[in-house]
Amino acid sequence: MKERIIAILFTSILFGFSITTIILKDKEISSYERRRLTTANNLSEKFLDNLDDYLTDQFPVRNTMISINSIFDRYILGKIDSNNVYIKDGYIIDKNYPAKEKNIAGFIKKINYINEKYLQNSNVFYTIIPDKSYFLEEDKYLTIDYDKLLSKVNNNLNISYIDIIPLLNLDDYYKTDIHIKQESYEKVIKKLTDKFNLNYQNNKYQKKVYDNFFGASYSKVAKYMKPDKLTTMTNDIIENAKVNHLEYKDKKVYDIKQLDTPDLYNIYLSGPSSLVQIENPNKINDKELIIFRDSFASSFAPLLIPYYKKITLIDLRYIKMDIVSNYVDFKNKDVLFAYSTLIINESNLLKVDNK
Repeated sequence: MKERIIAILFTSILFGFSITTIILKDKEISSYERRRLTTANNLSEKFLDNLDDYLTDQFPVRNTMISINSIFDRYILGKIDSNNVYIKDGYIIDKNYPAKEKNIAGFIKKINYINEKYLQNSNVFYTIIPDKSYFLEEDKYLTIDYDKLLSKVNNNLNISYIDIIPLLNLDDYYKTDIHIKQESYEKVIKKLTDKFNLNYQNNKYQKKVYDNFFGASYSKVAKYMKPDKLTTMTNDIIENAKVNHLEYKDKKVYDIKQLDTPDLYNIYLSGPSSLVQIENPNKINDKELIIFRDSFASSFAPLLIPYYKKITLIDLRYIKMDIVSNYVDFKNKDVLFAYSTLIINESNLLKVDNK
């Protein structure tokens, strides 16, 4: 009798979820996981290939189950991390561990190669942006040895270093995302302009604040955590700048259409892109800046627009270096390599053929 009751309950639950999945309207976007979901429209394309993704994405209590798993790991099993993230003082911190010695050495080799082959007539600097795990206690959490990483890079890169790490703390980062808040970059901009011999301007910005920013790390924890607020800083110079991507043209610095997409951070320069060129019609000089970058630069590059006639951003995760040279003139330019420790530890992502 007991087995029969369990079987009936199990069948009822499965049947109930199946009926609910059919009745409920498909959700197209998961703000919780910051991505588009597989819908019935996708099933019509490749039914068998997409069926499993569809059933998983449209599962009625999917978000609740993810939350329950996170809560169980942390508060029942007592695990300090779950889904490869830590939670410290309300901040979700992706675990950047272990240090990948081969990738760190590869990063050094690739940057030195670019500098030696393309930048001999340029004014070149590099900076390192720490990921949030830099601010964790090493004796309590699994983190890479940042002192060792920084020492290895600084001792082997043949480029001048701009140290911005002392300017940053955990409060400068979003709680649910890996990135630094744009408003926290102003102190970094001051140091960069000093190093490039530019006259720092205490620019007056109009700030626009957007609620409900669910960052890239949010889906890895319980959904009861509050979303962030995202701020854009603008003025007449930034508003009038002309932004062209290799893939598409005539964009604005802040792409408001991204507010309707899963990733609100893409409001900065329309998100990931292989090659972006920003022209400043209100130029105060004829200087040009080239930034080799990852996603962190999307939000701080706009704050450098007032200082340059033109800024070019190159993301070598999406374009090969030998192709970049067909589009960009490197001669007599200011050049900044700005990479996070996340990319340094995963430098195999950078498309540089330096063999």
